[in-house]
Amino acid sequence: MNRRKVEALKVLLRPAFLNYVLAALSGLLLALPFLLPPLSILVWIGFMPLLYVLRNINHKSVLLTGIVFGFTFFSIVLYWIRIFGFLAWFALSIYLSIWVVLFAAGAWWIMKTYRGAAQFILIPSLWTLCEHGRALGPWGFGWAQVGSAVENISLLAIASYVGELGLGFAIVLVNLIVLYTAETIALRRKPNALFKGALILLIIALVFSATNSSSEQASRSIKMLAKSIKVAVIQPNLPKSLEASKFNGRFIEDRYFSMTIQALMKKPDLIIWPENIFMAYRYDESEFLERLRKFTNWSNTPLIFGRLEREDRNIYNSAFYVDESGKTHVYRKIRPVPFGEFVPMRGLVERLNSMAKLVSDIKPGRDFKVFDIRHGGKFSTIICFESSDSMLVGKMIRRGARMIIVLTNDSWFGETAAAEQHFRITRMRAIEYGVPVIQAASTGISGIINQYGEVINRTKINEQRILYGKVEFAHKPSFFARFGYLMPYLYLAFIFTAILFRFLSRRPTLS
Repeated sequence: MNRRKVEALKVLLRPAFLNYVLAALSGLLLALPFLLPPLSILVWIGFMPLLYVLRNINHKSVLLTGIVFGFTFFSIVLYWIRIFGFLAWFALSIYLSIWVVLFAAGAWWIMKTYRGAAQFILIPSLWTLCEHGRALGPWGFGWAQVGSAVENISLLAIASYVGELGLGFAIVLVNLIVLYTAETIALRRKPNALFKGALILLIIALVFSATNSSSEQASRSIKMLAKSIKVAVIQPNLPKSLEASKFNGRFIEDRYFSMTIQALMKKPDLIIWPENIFMAYRYDESEFLERLRKFTNWSNTPLIFGRLEREDRNIYNSAFYVDESGKTHVYRKIRPVPFGEFVPMRGLVERLNSMAKLVSDIKPGRDFKVFDIRHGGKFSTIICFESSDSMLVGKMIRRGARMIIVLTNDSWFGETAAAEQHFRITRMRAIEYGVPVIQAASTGISGIINQYGEVINRTKINEQRILYGKVEFAHKPSFFARFGYLMPYLYLAFIFTAILFRFLSRRPTLS
Protein backbone atom coordinates (compact mmCIF):
# COMPACT_ATOMS: atom_id res chain seq x y z
CA MET A 1 0.00 0.00 0.00
CA ASN A 2 1.57 3.33 -1.03
CA ARG A 3 2.04 6.22 1.34
CA ARG A 4 -0.85 8.27 -0.07
CA LYS A 5 -3.35 5.49 0.58
CA VAL A 6 -2.01 4.99 4.10
CA GLU A 7 -2.46 8.69 4.89
CA ALA A 8 -5.98 8.66 3.43
CA LEU A 9 -6.84 5.62 5.56
CA LYS A 10 -5.54 7.36 8.67
CA VAL A 11 -7.81 10.33 7.96
CA LEU A 12 -10.82 8.06 7.49
CA LEU A 13 -10.12 6.28 10.79
CA ARG A 14 -9.75 9.43 12.84
CA PRO A 15 -12.44 9.71 15.53
CA ALA A 16 -13.45 13.17 14.29
CA PHE A 17 -14.12 11.90 10.77
CA LEU A 18 -16.02 8.86 12.06
CA ASN A 19 -18.21 11.19 14.12
CA TYR A 20 -19.17 13.11 10.99
CA VAL A 21 -19.95 9.81 9.26
CA LEU A 22 -22.26 8.88 12.14
CA ALA A 23 -23.96 12.29 11.94
CA ALA A 24 -24.54 11.76 8.20
CA LEU A 25 -25.85 8.26 8.95
CA SER A 26 -28.44 9.78 11.29
CA GLY A 27 -29.54 12.16 8.54
CA LEU A 28 -29.83 9.27 6.09
CA LEU A 29 -31.81 7.03 8.49
CA LEU A 30 -34.31 9.82 9.18
CA ALA A 31 -34.59 10.82 5.51
CA LEU A 32 -35.32 7.37 4.10
CA PRO A 33 -38.88 7.10 5.54
CA PHE A 34 -39.81 10.28 3.65
CA LEU A 35 -38.83 8.58 0.39
CA LEU A 36 -39.86 5.00 1.25
CA PRO A 37 -42.82 4.99 3.69
CA PRO A 38 -42.43 1.24 4.57
CA LEU A 39 -39.14 2.22 6.27
CA SER A 40 -40.93 4.51 8.74
CA ILE A 41 -39.67 2.42 11.67
CA LEU A 42 -36.24 4.00 11.10
CA VAL A 43 -37.35 7.27 12.71
CA TRP A 44 -37.41 5.48 16.07
CA ILE A 45 -33.66 4.79 15.87
CA GLY A 46 -32.50 7.42 13.39
CA PHE A 47 -31.39 9.97 15.99
CA MET A 48 -29.22 7.48 17.87
CA PRO A 49 -25.95 7.97 15.93
CA LEU A 50 -26.24 11.75 16.24
CA LEU A 51 -27.03 11.61 19.96
CA TYR A 52 -24.12 9.23 20.53
CA VAL A 53 -21.74 11.61 18.74
CA LEU A 54 -23.01 14.66 20.66
CA ARG A 55 -22.39 12.86 23.92
CA ASN A 56 -18.74 12.23 23.06
CA ILE A 57 -17.44 15.31 21.20
CA ASN A 58 -16.08 18.65 22.37
CA HIS A 59 -17.60 22.03 21.67
CA LYS A 60 -15.36 22.66 18.64
CA SER A 61 -17.01 19.87 16.64
CA VAL A 62 -20.67 20.64 17.44
CA LEU A 63 -21.24 23.17 14.65
CA LEU A 64 -19.95 20.98 11.82
CA THR A 65 -21.69 17.90 13.27
CA GLY A 66 -25.02 19.72 13.16
CA ILE A 67 -24.44 20.94 9.61
CA VAL A 68 -23.48 17.45 8.38
CA PHE A 69 -26.57 15.90 9.97
CA GLY A 70 -28.96 18.67 8.86
CA PHE A 71 -27.70 18.97 5.30
CA THR A 72 -27.74 15.18 4.80
CA PHE A 73 -31.32 14.99 6.06
CA PHE A 74 -32.82 17.95 4.22
CA SER A 75 -30.90 17.52 0.97
CA ILE A 76 -32.22 13.96 0.66
CA VAL A 77 -35.82 14.58 1.76
CA LEU A 78 -36.11 17.70 -0.42
CA TYR A 79 -34.16 16.39 -3.42
CA TRP A 80 -37.11 17.35 -5.62
CA ILE A 81 -36.43 21.06 -4.97
CA ARG A 82 -33.72 20.70 -7.64
CA ILE A 83 -36.57 21.05 -10.14
CA PHE A 84 -36.26 24.77 -9.40
CA GLY A 85 -32.47 24.73 -9.73
CA PHE A 86 -29.43 23.52 -7.85
CA LEU A 87 -29.02 26.83 -6.02
CA ALA A 88 -32.58 26.69 -4.61
CA TRP A 89 -32.08 23.13 -3.37
CA PHE A 90 -28.66 23.85 -1.84
CA ALA A 91 -29.69 27.15 -0.21
CA LEU A 92 -32.87 25.71 1.32
CA SER A 93 -31.01 22.68 2.69
CA ILE A 94 -28.37 24.93 4.29
CA TYR A 95 -30.98 27.33 5.72
CA LEU A 96 -32.98 24.52 7.32
CA SER A 97 -29.75 23.00 8.66
CA ILE A 98 -29.24 26.11 10.79
CA TRP A 99 -32.13 24.98 12.97
CA VAL A 100 -30.51 21.56 13.34
CA VAL A 101 -27.24 23.23 14.37
CA LEU A 102 -29.15 25.03 17.13
CA PHE A 103 -30.54 21.67 18.26
CA ALA A 104 -27.12 20.01 18.15
CA ALA A 105 -25.52 22.81 20.18
CA GLY A 106 -28.34 22.79 22.71
CA ALA A 107 -28.41 19.00 23.04
CA TRP A 108 -24.60 18.92 23.52
CA TRP A 109 -24.88 21.52 26.29
CA ILE A 110 -27.75 19.65 27.98
CA MET A 111 -25.76 16.40 27.95
CA LYS A 112 -22.76 18.15 29.53
CA THR A 113 -24.85 20.04 32.10
CA TYR A 114 -27.62 17.69 33.21
CA ARG A 115 -27.68 14.05 34.22
CA GLY A 116 -30.41 11.46 34.45
CA ALA A 117 -34.07 12.10 33.73
CA ALA A 118 -33.62 15.80 32.81
CA GLN A 119 -32.07 14.82 29.48
CA PHE A 120 -35.14 12.78 28.58
CA ILE A 121 -37.32 15.90 28.86
CA LEU A 122 -35.02 18.71 27.72
CA ILE A 123 -33.53 17.21 24.54
CA PRO A 124 -36.90 16.21 22.98
CA SER A 125 -38.31 19.61 24.01
CA LEU A 126 -35.43 21.37 22.25
CA TRP A 127 -36.03 19.37 19.05
CA THR A 128 -39.73 20.26 18.99
CA LEU A 129 -38.96 23.95 19.49
CA CYS A 130 -36.47 23.89 16.61
CA GLU A 131 -39.04 22.22 14.33
CA HIS A 132 -41.63 24.74 15.46
CA GLY A 133 -39.24 27.64 14.91
CA ARG A 134 -38.41 26.78 11.32
CA ALA A 135 -42.13 26.69 10.46
CA LEU A 136 -42.86 30.21 11.75
CA GLY A 137 -43.12 33.46 9.84
CA PRO A 138 -43.43 34.25 6.12
CA TRP A 139 -40.19 32.34 5.46
CA GLY A 140 -41.33 29.39 7.55
CA PHE A 141 -40.99 25.90 6.11
CA GLY A 142 -42.94 23.26 8.02
CA TRP A 143 -42.21 20.46 5.55
CA ALA A 144 -40.23 17.33 6.58
CA GLN A 145 -41.11 17.30 10.27
CA VAL A 146 -40.21 13.87 11.61
CA GLY A 147 -43.70 13.15 12.95
CA SER A 148 -45.15 13.05 9.43
CA ALA A 149 -42.82 10.14 8.57
CA VAL A 150 -44.67 7.80 10.97
CA GLU A 151 -46.97 5.33 9.20
CA ASN A 152 -48.45 3.18 11.97
CA ILE A 153 -51.98 4.48 12.59
CA SER A 154 -51.89 3.57 16.30
CA LEU A 155 -48.70 5.55 16.83
CA LEU A 156 -50.02 8.43 14.75
CA ALA A 157 -53.04 8.67 17.06
CA ILE A 158 -50.93 10.32 19.75
CA ALA A 159 -50.85 13.43 17.52
CA SER A 160 -54.53 14.02 18.35
CA TYR A 161 -53.30 14.94 21.85
CA VAL A 162 -49.87 16.48 21.30
CA GLY A 163 -49.76 17.22 17.56
CA GLU A 164 -47.07 16.55 14.99
CA LEU A 165 -44.51 18.35 17.17
CA GLY A 166 -45.43 16.18 20.15
CA LEU A 167 -45.00 13.09 18.03
CA GLY A 168 -41.53 14.38 17.19
CA PHE A 169 -40.92 14.75 20.94
CA ALA A 170 -41.87 11.09 21.41
CA ILE A 171 -39.56 10.02 18.56
CA VAL A 172 -36.53 11.79 20.03
CA LEU A 173 -37.45 10.46 23.50
CA VAL A 174 -37.56 6.86 22.28
CA ASN A 175 -34.21 7.32 20.52
CA LEU A 176 -32.69 8.60 23.76
CA ILE A 177 -34.08 5.71 25.78
CA VAL A 178 -32.89 3.06 23.32
CA LEU A 179 -29.42 4.64 23.19
CA TYR A 180 -29.19 4.90 26.98
CA THR A 181 -30.42 1.35 27.41
CA ALA A 182 -27.88 0.01 24.90
CA GLU A 183 -25.05 1.86 26.61
CA THR A 184 -26.17 0.66 30.05
CA ILE A 185 -26.15 -2.96 28.93
CA ALA A 186 -22.88 -2.67 26.97
CA LEU A 187 -21.01 -0.92 29.79
CA ARG A 188 -22.68 -2.94 32.57
CA ARG A 189 -23.77 0.12 34.44
CA LYS A 190 -26.11 0.12 37.40
CA PRO A 191 -29.66 -0.36 36.13
CA ASN A 192 -31.19 2.76 37.70
CA ALA A 193 -30.99 4.77 34.48
CA LEU A 194 -32.33 1.78 32.57
CA PHE A 195 -35.34 1.60 34.87
CA LYS A 196 -36.03 5.31 34.40
CA GLY A 197 -36.02 4.84 30.64
CA ALA A 198 -38.25 1.78 30.89
CA LEU A 199 -40.71 3.74 33.02
CA ILE A 200 -40.96 6.49 30.42
CA LEU A 201 -41.50 3.88 27.71
CA LEU A 202 -44.28 2.37 29.80
CA ILE A 203 -45.97 5.76 30.10
CA ILE A 204 -45.80 6.22 26.33
CA ALA A 205 -47.31 2.75 25.82
CA LEU A 206 -50.16 3.62 28.19
CA VAL A 207 -50.84 6.84 26.28
CA PHE A 208 -51.00 4.89 23.01
CA SER A 209 -53.42 2.42 24.60
CA ALA A 210 -55.63 5.16 26.00
CA THR A 211 -55.60 7.00 22.68
CA ASN A 212 -56.74 3.94 20.75
CA SER A 213 -59.47 3.20 23.26
CA SER A 214 -60.73 6.80 23.18
CA SER A 215 -60.68 6.81 19.39
CA GLU A 216 -62.86 3.71 19.21
CA GLN A 217 -65.39 5.14 21.66
CA ALA A 218 -65.46 8.48 19.87
CA SER A 219 -65.95 6.71 16.56
CA ARG A 220 -69.13 5.02 17.79
CA SER A 221 -70.60 8.28 19.11
CA ILE A 222 -69.67 10.29 16.01
CA LYS A 223 -71.32 7.80 13.68
CA MET A 224 -74.57 8.39 15.54
CA LEU A 225 -74.35 12.19 15.76
CA ALA A 226 -72.25 13.52 12.87
CA LYS A 227 -73.62 15.04 9.69
CA SER A 228 -72.25 13.71 6.43
CA ILE A 229 -72.03 14.68 2.77
CA LYS A 230 -71.16 12.91 -0.46
CA VAL A 231 -68.27 14.51 -2.33
CA ALA A 232 -66.80 14.18 -5.80
CA VAL A 233 -63.17 15.25 -6.29
CA ILE A 234 -62.13 16.04 -9.86
CA GLN A 235 -58.53 15.16 -10.77
CA PRO A 236 -58.20 16.19 -14.44
CA ASN A 237 -54.51 15.24 -14.84
CA LEU A 238 -53.66 18.21 -17.03
CA PRO A 239 -49.92 18.75 -17.58
CA LYS A 240 -48.56 22.09 -16.33
CA SER A 241 -47.40 22.97 -19.84
CA LEU A 242 -51.04 22.93 -20.97
CA GLU A 243 -52.33 24.80 -17.91
CA ALA A 244 -49.69 27.52 -18.21
CA SER A 245 -50.97 28.82 -21.54
CA LYS A 246 -53.89 31.23 -21.53
CA PHE A 247 -54.79 30.01 -25.03
CA ASN A 248 -55.80 26.57 -23.72
CA GLY A 249 -58.51 27.96 -21.45
CA ARG A 250 -61.49 26.54 -23.34
CA PHE A 251 -59.95 23.08 -23.55
CA ILE A 252 -59.26 23.09 -19.81
CA GLU A 253 -62.78 24.31 -19.05
CA ASP A 254 -64.30 21.56 -21.14
CA ARG A 255 -62.23 18.89 -19.36
CA TYR A 256 -63.44 20.09 -15.96
CA PHE A 257 -67.06 20.50 -16.97
CA SER A 258 -67.29 17.14 -18.76
CA MET A 259 -65.82 15.33 -15.73
CA THR A 260 -68.16 17.27 -13.44
CA ILE A 261 -71.23 16.32 -15.47
CA GLN A 262 -70.11 12.70 -15.20
CA ALA A 263 -69.71 13.12 -11.42
CA LEU A 264 -73.25 14.52 -11.09
CA MET A 265 -74.63 11.11 -12.04
CA LYS A 266 -73.60 9.97 -8.52
CA LYS A 267 -75.58 12.89 -7.00
CA PRO A 268 -72.81 14.37 -4.82
CA ASP A 269 -73.51 17.13 -2.31
CA LEU A 270 -70.25 18.91 -3.13
CA ILE A 271 -67.89 18.93 -6.11
CA ILE A 272 -64.24 19.89 -5.63
CA TRP A 273 -61.77 21.05 -8.28
CA PRO A 274 -58.05 21.57 -7.49
CA GLU A 275 -55.93 24.69 -7.02
CA ASN A 276 -55.41 27.29 -9.71
CA ILE A 277 -57.21 25.53 -12.54
CA PHE A 278 -55.82 28.16 -14.92
CA MET A 279 -52.16 28.76 -14.07
CA ALA A 280 -52.07 31.68 -16.50
CA TYR A 281 -54.33 34.68 -15.93
CA ARG A 282 -57.17 34.74 -18.44
CA TYR A 283 -58.82 37.74 -20.00
CA ASP A 284 -62.27 36.14 -20.17
CA GLU A 285 -62.59 35.50 -16.42
CA SER A 286 -66.04 37.08 -16.15
CA GLU A 287 -67.33 34.84 -18.96
CA PHE A 288 -65.97 31.75 -17.22
CA LEU A 289 -67.43 32.72 -13.83
CA GLU A 290 -70.82 33.37 -15.38
CA ARG A 291 -70.74 29.94 -17.02
CA LEU A 292 -69.87 28.44 -13.66
CA ARG A 293 -72.70 30.21 -11.83
CA LYS A 294 -75.22 29.01 -14.41
CA PHE A 295 -73.82 25.50 -14.09
CA THR A 296 -74.20 25.37 -10.30
CA ASN A 297 -77.72 26.77 -10.54
CA TRP A 298 -78.60 24.14 -13.10
CA SER A 299 -77.03 21.28 -11.16
CA ASN A 300 -78.10 22.59 -7.73
CA THR A 301 -74.72 21.34 -6.47
CA PRO A 302 -72.10 23.50 -4.71
CA LEU A 303 -68.62 23.59 -6.24
CA ILE A 304 -65.15 24.60 -4.99
CA PHE A 305 -62.26 25.53 -7.26
CA GLY A 306 -59.02 27.49 -7.16
CA ARG A 307 -57.72 30.18 -9.50
CA LEU A 308 -55.61 33.34 -9.58
CA GLU A 309 -57.60 36.44 -8.70
CA ARG A 310 -56.76 40.02 -9.62
CA GLU A 311 -57.97 43.00 -7.61
CA ASP A 312 -56.57 46.39 -8.53
CA ARG A 313 -52.83 45.70 -8.88
CA ASN A 314 -52.80 42.77 -6.48
CA ILE A 315 -52.76 39.08 -7.39
CA TYR A 316 -54.18 36.49 -4.99
CA ASN A 317 -54.14 32.71 -5.05
CA SER A 318 -57.77 32.10 -4.15
CA ALA A 319 -60.28 29.34 -3.51
CA PHE A 320 -63.84 29.99 -4.67
CA TYR A 321 -66.88 28.30 -3.15
CA VAL A 322 -69.96 28.63 -5.35
CA ASP A 323 -72.98 27.48 -3.35
CA GLU A 324 -76.11 25.90 -4.81
CA SER A 325 -77.74 29.32 -5.29
CA GLY A 326 -74.80 30.56 -7.36
CA LYS A 327 -73.47 32.88 -4.67
CA THR A 328 -69.65 33.00 -4.62
CA HIS A 329 -67.54 32.97 -1.44
CA VAL A 330 -63.77 33.53 -1.57
CA TYR A 331 -60.79 32.45 0.53
CA ARG A 332 -57.44 34.07 -0.28
CA LYS A 333 -54.30 32.11 0.47
CA ILE A 334 -52.69 33.41 3.66
CA ARG A 335 -49.30 31.67 3.36
CA PRO A 336 -47.78 32.14 -0.12
CA VAL A 337 -44.76 29.94 -0.83
CA PRO A 338 -41.41 31.77 -0.42
CA PHE A 339 -39.57 32.05 -3.77
CA GLY A 340 -42.45 30.23 -5.47
CA GLU A 341 -45.23 32.80 -4.99
CA PHE A 342 -43.23 35.72 -3.66
CA VAL A 343 -39.57 36.66 -3.51
CA PRO A 344 -38.20 37.77 -0.11
CA MET A 345 -35.57 40.51 -0.33
CA ARG A 346 -36.38 40.84 -4.01
CA GLY A 347 -33.68 43.39 -4.83
CA LEU A 348 -30.88 41.20 -3.47
CA VAL A 349 -32.27 37.98 -4.95
CA GLU A 350 -32.69 39.50 -8.42
CA ARG A 351 -29.06 40.60 -8.38
CA LEU A 352 -28.03 37.04 -7.53
CA ASN A 353 -30.41 35.38 -9.98
CA SER A 354 -32.15 37.28 -12.78
CA MET A 355 -34.75 34.48 -13.06
CA ALA A 356 -36.36 35.85 -9.88
CA LYS A 357 -37.81 38.66 -12.02
CA LEU A 358 -40.15 36.09 -13.56
CA VAL A 359 -41.85 35.41 -10.21
CA SER A 360 -44.84 37.67 -9.56
CA ASP A 361 -45.55 38.31 -5.90
CA ILE A 362 -48.79 36.76 -4.67
CA LYS A 363 -50.37 39.01 -2.05
CA PRO A 364 -51.31 37.10 1.12
CA GLY A 365 -54.91 37.03 2.28
CA ARG A 366 -55.87 37.94 5.82
CA ASP A 367 -59.15 36.21 6.63
CA PHE A 368 -59.54 32.73 8.10
CA LYS A 369 -62.75 31.74 6.34
CA VAL A 370 -65.30 29.16 7.50
CA PHE A 371 -68.02 28.25 5.00
CA ASP A 372 -71.46 26.72 5.51
CA ILE A 373 -72.96 24.00 3.37
CA ARG A 374 -76.68 23.35 3.14
CA HIS A 375 -76.49 20.08 5.08
CA GLY A 376 -75.50 22.05 8.16
CA GLY A 377 -71.77 21.37 8.20
CA LYS A 378 -68.98 23.93 8.35
CA PHE A 379 -65.67 23.67 6.48
CA SER A 380 -62.60 25.69 5.59
CA THR A 381 -60.43 25.63 2.50
CA ILE A 382 -56.64 25.91 2.44
CA ILE A 383 -54.34 25.99 -0.56
CA CYS A 384 -51.32 23.80 -1.29
CA PHE A 385 -48.34 24.61 0.97
CA GLU A 386 -50.68 25.83 3.72
CA SER A 387 -51.41 22.23 4.75
CA SER A 388 -47.91 22.18 6.27
CA ASP A 389 -48.89 25.06 8.59
CA SER A 390 -50.55 23.36 11.55
CA MET A 391 -51.20 26.63 13.38
CA LEU A 392 -53.08 28.09 10.40
CA VAL A 393 -55.35 25.04 10.23
CA GLY A 394 -55.87 25.23 14.00
CA LYS A 395 -57.19 28.77 13.76
CA MET A 396 -59.81 27.63 11.26
CA ILE A 397 -60.84 24.72 13.46
CA ARG A 398 -61.23 26.98 16.49
CA ARG A 399 -63.43 29.27 14.36
CA GLY A 400 -65.83 26.39 13.80
CA ALA A 401 -64.60 24.41 10.76
CA ARG A 402 -65.36 20.69 11.08
CA MET A 403 -63.84 19.65 7.77
CA ILE A 404 -60.78 20.89 5.85
CA ILE A 405 -60.46 20.93 2.06
CA VAL A 406 -56.98 21.24 0.53
CA LEU A 407 -56.72 22.48 -3.04
CA THR A 408 -53.32 21.89 -4.59
CA ASN A 409 -51.44 21.66 -7.86
CA ASP A 410 -48.49 19.30 -7.43
CA SER A 411 -47.89 18.84 -11.14
CA TRP A 412 -44.67 20.84 -10.72
CA PHE A 413 -43.07 17.91 -8.93
CA GLY A 414 -43.72 15.23 -11.55
CA GLU A 415 -43.33 11.72 -10.18
CA THR A 416 -40.95 12.66 -7.36
CA ALA A 417 -41.64 11.91 -3.69
CA ALA A 418 -42.99 15.45 -3.14
CA ALA A 419 -46.63 14.55 -3.86
CA GLU A 420 -46.56 11.61 -1.41
CA GLN A 421 -44.86 13.76 1.24
CA HIS A 422 -47.53 16.42 0.76
CA PHE A 423 -50.33 13.88 1.15
CA ARG A 424 -48.81 12.56 4.39
CA ILE A 425 -48.66 16.12 5.73
CA THR A 426 -52.33 16.53 4.86
CA ARG A 427 -53.11 13.29 6.70
CA MET A 428 -51.32 14.66 9.78
CA ARG A 429 -53.68 17.64 9.89
CA ALA A 430 -56.66 15.25 10.00
CA ILE A 431 -55.16 13.33 12.93
CA GLU A 432 -54.03 16.40 14.86
CA TYR A 433 -57.36 18.17 14.75
CA GLY A 434 -59.75 15.23 14.61
CA VAL A 435 -61.48 16.42 11.44
CA PRO A 436 -61.82 14.85 7.98
CA VAL A 437 -59.59 16.30 5.28
CA ILE A 438 -60.15 16.16 1.53
CA GLN A 439 -57.29 16.90 -0.85
CA ALA A 440 -57.94 17.79 -4.49
CA ALA A 441 -54.81 17.77 -6.68
CA SER A 442 -54.61 18.49 -10.39
CA THR A 443 -52.39 15.48 -11.20
CA GLY A 444 -52.46 13.71 -7.82
CA ILE A 445 -52.45 12.79 -5.07
CA SER A 446 -56.13 13.46 -4.32
CA GLY A 447 -57.68 11.72 -1.35
CA ILE A 448 -60.32 11.51 1.35
CA ILE A 449 -59.04 11.07 4.91
CA ASN A 450 -61.24 10.57 7.97
CA GLN A 451 -60.72 12.23 11.35
CA TYR A 452 -58.46 9.38 12.54
CA GLY A 453 -56.04 9.64 9.65
CA GLU A 454 -57.40 6.60 7.83
CA VAL A 455 -57.29 7.06 4.04
CA ILE A 456 -60.77 6.25 2.76
CA ASN A 457 -59.90 6.67 -0.90
CA ARG A 458 -57.05 8.17 -2.92
CA THR A 459 -55.78 8.54 -6.46
CA LYS A 460 -52.45 7.79 -8.05
CA ILE A 461 -50.08 10.36 -9.54
CA ASN A 462 -50.78 11.25 -13.19
CA GLU A 463 -54.22 9.66 -13.18
CA GLN A 464 -57.38 11.22 -14.61
CA ARG A 465 -60.08 10.24 -12.17
CA ILE A 466 -63.18 11.27 -10.25
CA LEU A 467 -62.84 10.38 -6.59
CA TYR A 468 -66.09 9.69 -4.74
CA GLY A 469 -66.62 9.37 -1.02
CA LYS A 470 -68.90 10.00 1.94
CA VAL A 471 -67.44 12.35 4.53
CA GLU A 472 -68.67 12.80 8.10
CA PHE A 473 -68.16 16.22 9.65
CA ALA A 474 -66.33 16.03 12.94
CA HIS A 475 -68.73 16.14 15.87
CA LYS A 476 -66.07 17.30 18.30
CA PRO A 477 -62.48 18.28 17.43
CA SER A 478 -59.52 16.68 19.18
CA PHE A 479 -57.81 17.64 22.43
CA PHE A 480 -55.00 19.12 20.36
CA ALA A 481 -57.48 21.27 18.43
CA ARG A 482 -58.53 22.92 21.70
CA PHE A 483 -55.19 23.17 23.49
CA GLY A 484 -52.49 22.43 20.92
CA TYR A 485 -51.48 26.08 20.54
CA LEU A 486 -50.17 25.88 24.12
CA MET A 487 -47.77 22.98 23.44
CA PRO A 488 -44.75 25.06 22.28
CA TYR A 489 -45.04 27.12 25.47
CA LEU A 490 -44.97 23.90 27.49
CA TYR A 491 -41.72 22.75 25.85
CA LEU A 492 -40.29 26.23 26.32
CA ALA A 493 -41.29 26.13 29.99
CA PHE A 494 -39.42 22.82 30.46
CA ILE A 495 -36.20 24.36 29.16
CA PHE A 496 -36.49 27.70 30.99
CA THR A 497 -37.34 25.94 34.25
CA ALA A 498 -34.28 23.69 33.92
CA ILE A 499 -32.03 26.68 33.18
CA LEU A 500 -33.50 28.62 36.12
CA PHE A 501 -32.93 25.76 38.55
CA ARG A 502 -29.40 25.38 37.23
CA PHE A 503 -28.73 29.09 37.74
CA LEU A 504 -30.23 29.14 41.25
CA SER A 505 -28.34 26.03 42.32
CA ARG A 506 -25.01 27.66 41.42
CA ARG A 507 -25.65 30.90 43.32
CA PRO A 508 -23.66 31.19 46.53
CA THR A 509 -25.67 31.01 49.75
CA LEU A 510 -25.42 33.72 52.42
CA SER A 511 -23.86 32.59 55.69
